[in-house]
Amino acid sequence: MKRIKALLSILVLTTVISGVGTSSSQAQENSGEMTVNLMEVTCRELFKASAEDKDLILVFYHGLVTAKKNQMVIDRTQLEQATDKITDYCIDNPKATLMTVFEKYR
Repeated sequence: MKRIKALLSILVLTTVISGVGTSSSQAQENSGEMTVNLMEVTCRELFKASAEDKDLILVFYHGLVTAKKNQMVIDRTQLEQATDKITDYCIDNPKATLMTVFEKYR
């Protein structure tokens, strides 16, 4: 059941990311569809999201970086610590891009 909930969260996050991009400079209309450059989403945009959406965005970026590193085992304690560092950094650097911050602290 937890796995299903996690997968649903990721699907919801994809929708959320699209919403974040809609209000940002990253959103571009291409033949009527919206695209989001994940390399340009900022910390400020993360903090403008609702609490639930913030959680989903964080899960999405953790998953993205985990996949880029080809990690198949995840240490939840390390993820929590990384999330704290990412959040602290983003508070002090709202113009930083989430991908840059995640790559630095993951």
